Amino acid sequence: MKPYCPPSEPHPVRDKFAAARRELSSALIEREDEVDLALTALIANEHVLLVGPPGCGKSLLLDSLLAWTGGAKFSILLTKFTAVEEVMGPVSLVGLKEDRYVRVTAGKLPEADYAFVDEVFKGSSAILNCLLKILNERVYDAGDGAARAVPLKLCLGASNEWPSPDTGKELSALFDRFTLRKTVSPIRSRTGRARLLWTPDHTPRLSSTITPAEVEQARRSAAALPWSEDAKQALEAVLAELAREGVRPGDRRQFKTVGVVRAFAFLNGADAVRPEHLEVAQHCLWDCPEEHPQKVAQAIARVANPAGMRIAQLLLEVESVLAATDVRNLAAAAKAAAKLGEVDKQLAGLDGHTRMETARRYVREQLRTLKLASIEAI
Repeated sequence: MKPYCPPSEPHPVRDKFAAARRELSSALIEREDEVDLALTALIANEHVLLVGPPGCGKSLLLDSLLAWTGGAKFSILLTKFTAVEEVMGPVSLVGLKEDRYVRVTAGKLPEADYAFVDEVFKGSSAILNCLLKILNERVYDAGDGAARAVPLKLCLGASNEWPSPDTGKELSALFDRFTLRKTVSPIRSRTGRARLLWTPDHTPRLSSTITPAEVEQARRSAAALPWSEDAKQALEAVLAELAREGVRPGDRRQFKTVGVVRAFAFLNGADAVRPEHLEVAQHCLWDCPEEHPQKVAQAIARVANPAGMRIAQLLLEVESVLAATDVRNLAAAAKAAAKLGEVDKQLAGLDGHTRMETARRYVREQLRTLKLASIEAI
């Protein structure tokens, strides 16, 4: 997902983020976008929601980040039977003896630097209300009415499915607390599948660590990045186009997107926000997961035309061609092969983007598989 950016002044903390980005993306198979979202969220002080089947590396990504940054992690799988005490901590017996209602939060969410909440939409109303305040305001009430700050730097929410459009107010509010949201798919390429099967250990090995002070320095540096006039006009044009298509993200989501794009520009080593950095906004500027993400991606691609968006579109086109092709029909197979060849040429024209070669390898693998399947079907 990394667009080309002109080099900026040396920045040791940004160099650490760049190295971690490379090492995480190299170790976590076909999870470059998810790595980018997690690092961007960490810089922007936001949270990430990943939706997809179990076993796609969501928890491993957070564990790897935790190994890099240090700190305390809280992890939980929510069900309708999960008690508030499992998330917030039990009520203090000593406090009750003193006629005080307070919770013992050691090892629970209020004391975590990082949180992984699986099946985040399955919790009870009481749990959802607790999560809302912690995720948005970074405070919690231990039971005595006093708001206490939490050290939470990043919450990675996970779910097997998107919430339905008719969900209640609490669930909609929780959904909105995750500024960055993305569908996670299983490994697609043959090369990725081979790495998954035959590499004994997929745990990333990071060459550096980063301190909380350095993370805060990255946040301040990102927040100070100016928006170029072209980028401002591009974002306003995207929002106007989305409004014409019936996609109207809330005011808070639009405002937070500005910070997210700044963080993404910082992660990419830019000295200012440029139109190509709007690529990351495709994961922010929507509310309805059934149709809005595609409309947002298309609008950003039309207005800002970042190379990463074009790569994603071409790969989706490849998947569509493959799904519609009957390899036993030689004419259809030949037509599909020609189409994949055209896509490969278009990808080659996007030179300078880090994902271009990976995408081309994937397309060539699918082309080779298609030809072999057609030969076997004769």
